[in-house]
Formats: sequence, C-alpha cells, structure tokens
Amino acid sequence: MAHYSKKYDLFLTATQSFCHLCGNLNHLIDTHIVSKDNEVFLRKFCPKCGESMVKISTDFEYYKLCDDYLKAPDLPEKPLTKVLRGCPFDCGVCPQHQNHPCLALFNITDECNMKCHICYYAAEPGLGNHRSMQSIEKMLSTLLETESEPDLIQVTGGEPTTHPEIVKILQYLKASPVRHLMLNTNGIKIAEDESFVKELKALGGGFEVYLQFDSLTPSVLKDIRAQDMSKVRLKALAMLEKYNISTTLVMVVKKELNEHEIPEVIRFSRTYRCVRGIVFQPVEEAGRVEASGDFRITLSEIRQIIIDDSNNPFTKEDMIPLPCDPHKIGVGYAAKMMKKDEKGKGFADLFPVTGQLPKSLITEHKGTVIFEKDKAFVKSVIDTVSLDTAMGTGILKDKVKKKLFCCWPSFLTPEDMGYENVYRLVISEFSDIVNFDAINIKRECNFMIEEERIIPFSTYNMGIKFSQ
Repeated sequence: MAHYSKKYDLFLTATQSFCHLCGNLNHLIDTHIVSKDNEVFLRKFCPKCGESMVKISTDFEYYKLCDDYLKAPDLPEKPLTKVLRGCPFDCGVCPQHQNHPCLALFNITDECNMKCHICYYAAEPGLGNHRSMQSIEKMLSTLLETESEPDLIQVTGGEPTTHPEIVKILQYLKASPVRHLMLNTNGIKIAEDESFVKELKALGGGFEVYLQFDSLTPSVLKDIRAQDMSKVRLKALAMLEKYNISTTLVMVVKKELNEHEIPEVIRFSRTYRCVRGIVFQPVEEAGRVEASGDFRITLSEIRQIIIDDSNNPFTKEDMIPLPCDPHKIGVGYAAKMMKKDEKGKGFADLFPVTGQLPKSLITEHKGTVIFEKDKAFVKSVIDTVSLDTAMGTGILKDKVKKKLFCCWPSFLTPEDMGYENVYRLVISEFSDIVNFDAINIKRECNFMIEEERIIPFSTYNMGIKFSQ
C-alpha cells in the first residue's frame, strides 16, 4: 500500500547539473530540486558517484517567493553563438539565454598586487597579461553587438589598477554608450595615490568604485585576503569620502568566519556619505579557494541575518528577489539621509521602500535595469517616499527620484554625482560546480566580455569547455 514518509523529500522540479564529486564538467547529470524540513536541495544522480545532495536554500518559503518574482526575459539584441550541444556548452551568448548583459565585466589584466586565498579568477603577482587598448576596443565592439546601450560596465581583473593605462581605459569606456561605469578594486592604489583618486573624480557622474570590504577584523582578512587589509581599506574609504566618489562595499561571505559581521559592516557603511550600499557575495568554488570544511553559505542565510538585525530597518518584506534572476540575487532599497549620531558623527538614516511597492510594479516593468523609464514605477516610488517619510524634499530632487530605484546591478550615481540619498543591500550568489542549475544559469545577467564572445560570469569561472 502507498504510504507517506516524513523522511522523504518533496519533489519540486527537475533540472540538470554537474557532479561536484567527480568534477566532470563535460557531462550534465539528471538532478531534482527538492524540499525537506523547510530547506531546498539539488538531489543529483551521477552514474559514477551515485546520489548526492546540495543545499541551495534554507528557506523554502523564500524559494517559492523567488518563483513568484520571475519576470519575462529581456533578451540580448543579437546572439553570437549557435545552439550545438545545448546550455551551458554554447555560451557566447547563444539564442537560448534568457537575459541580456545587465553587467558587462571587462577583465583588463591577469596581474594582481595581492594573492588572496579566495579569488574567482585566481589572480596573483607576476601573471601580467595587460590587455591592449586594441583588445579593449574589440571587447567593447563585441558587447555593443549584443547590447547597443549597455547599462553597466565593470572594469576588473586581476587588479585593474595595476594596468599602466587604467585611466585611459576608464576614460575610453566612459565615453562609450554605457550608462554607468564601475571600477572593481582592492583599494590599494586609491589608498596610496591621491592623484589617481582625482582622476577618478574627473570621470564625473555615472562612475562608481566597487571596493573589496570583507570584514572589520584583521584575522578574518588574513583568512580571506592572506593579509590584514584594515588600514588600506580605511585609507581608501577616506579618499573616496573626501572626493565623494560613489562607492559600493563588496563583502565576500564565508560560513563560520565572517557572516556574524554582516550587521556590523552594514552599520559601518552607514557612517560614510559616499557609500551607496553593500553587495554580499557567498564564496563560490571557482578560481582559487583555499578553504576547508563547510564554508559555503546560501543567499537565504545571508538574507535571514540581515532581516534579523534589529539595528537596521530592512525587514523580510524589504529584501526581495531580483525579478530577472530571482534565485541568485536578492535586493533591498532604501532612501538615505545623513544625520548626526549621539556622538556628533555622521550616520545614515534609512527608510526602506521596496517592501511598500506592489510586486506587480516590479515584475511587470519593461527592461531589466532601467526602472526610471517606467513612469508608473517612478510615480509610485515618489509617492511612497514623499508620503511615508519625514526626510524632507532632499530625496525628491529630480535627478535623485528618477534613479531612486533601479534593478541590480545598476546601483550607481546619476550623472551629477549627487546620488547621496540612495542605499541598497544586494546579495549576489553565483553558480559553480556544486550549486549549478541548468535552468537557472540561462537567467544569469553578469557577463565576461571577450574579443569575440560574451560569456556568463559563472560558466566562465567554472572553466567549462565551450563547443564553439
């Protein structure tokens, strides 16, 4: 007779993944997505290694909410590769991909002035290979084939500031049709070279620094970055604050090492007017990962830490799935106004707004990033802020209100660098051989740009051999 067993899991759907036990990236295996005890798993079936389970969420209700937020895809203008073997072996990008490049990453060098224990690119001193301007021009040309008006270009590496033509590259890309430009950096050059910071300031609006900021604790930084970067990070932030250059702090999160610091880093970030928010990135098994034991942490766990923190105003209603890639990116937006704390120091008062907006307004807008072009969306945001906060008219200036909300990763400055009234928290979880899901990978909107093709960030870092 059929019976029900509490020991068994609830089947949700079927997908494909790779076996992380044997590490075979040439062959996809059958995989079920299942739920048990309010958690969600990939249940993999490898002919060689047998069955294995990978936890992908600690919150079944939030996982279901992600599906509710999924929006219609915004496709690339032109695919660059054909469908031969199927996803993910045709990345480049092929016609099956369900998202355009919201974030286009330009890797301009393999060189780095650090050798971190965790680095998705495995960069380190001595690798060199600075890309030429001709190569970068070709990369931009390839991007513009698929996205004629890119939302965001991030210059990365290696450490991009080691490139001898870094300023020229930034100026060249800033002059392109891109809406926003970002520099991903460890902050060393910013901390040590004020003339360089002045050149960054001269880039004007629509430019932001994406600054590594994993911890406030020296021992944690030594674990992740192989050295104590505390003084460097503080000097870099002092420079960015001095010139009021929009900055996003990027916190790599490693389980049982620094997740307890998330509330403290949020509070710390609110003491700087230049900081527009924080991006939390769970450690992925790509590139160089010198770690052992259970170091993986899920998006849902980070989200829970944020909403459990009584010292910040973000609730579970405020931390929502990103509609274009809901299972991999969570976001929360707030209006921000700097005030004085009890000791007379600057501190940001935050008023979260995402939780007060109708879900349909977010999921039915046209475009992935450009929320401000949807007049109904803009009006609802303005009405919400103006009616529900006493922060005053400062947050309602035209150039602020029109960009108060935009879909990650366009969390940048407006053209006049006056974007001081926006703050957001982003949780960005990438795919690797462990949590790879063939259904979800089609929605990835972060792309590595090469001279002849654009490749989703996760599959690029995984080292998958492409069919063409």
